[in-house]
Amino acid sequence: MAMTNAEKHRKVRKAQADNADSHHHPEEKIAQLERLPEYLHGDILEVFGGEGNLTGFYRQYGNVESMTKETHGDSFHAIYQLRADRRKFNVIDIDSYGYPNKFFPVVFEMMKDKGALLVFTFPIVGVQCVNGIYEQNYINFWGTTRPTTGDVVGRITDHALREWRLASLVDVVKIKPIWRFAFWVKRVKATEFCNVRNR
Repeated sequence: MAMTNAEKHRKVRKAQADNADSHHHPEEKIAQLERLPEYLHGDILEVFGGEGNLTGFYRQYGNVESMTKETHGDSFHAIYQLRADRRKFNVIDIDSYGYPNKFFPVVFEMMKDKGALLVFTFPIVGVQCVNGIYEQNYINFWGTTRPTTGDVVGRITDHALREWRLASLVDVVKIKPIWRFAFWVKRVKATEFCNVRNR
């Protein structure tokens, strides 16, 4: 007899709680980051650090602040405190199980002006079972019920520009049920971007 969706969900959550590599994919995530060494330096914010699967890797490149339930509590709330403290980072990695929506556009305010690497995990639509609430969430944030990688790139570009930052996709990799996006984000002068002069 086939498992129900609820049984599958419980099985996945247990594997995640047990820190199973089959559900966290640390080797694949590190392999992607190893292709981007020129972007890895300075102050690094690891959101949803979990059991530290990537923390050790990041420590080779800079000062890591790893947000976990134990260190920061709820990451969705803790990120606003870091922003209030005017903390700035060279790398921000958002590795949530679900949807990174709540972190945009806030994280763009927390990036060093000369440039920062933004890495985040995004579930592949069609692999993940979504209900009507999630579909509406997709529409609200990504503009469609079935966002493609192109939709994600377009919306991230839009959110970055609201903070006068230009986001350029440098890498995207499919890892089983997720995408891992990497963007280089740098501040642009509004006057230069819009080709106007202040009087």
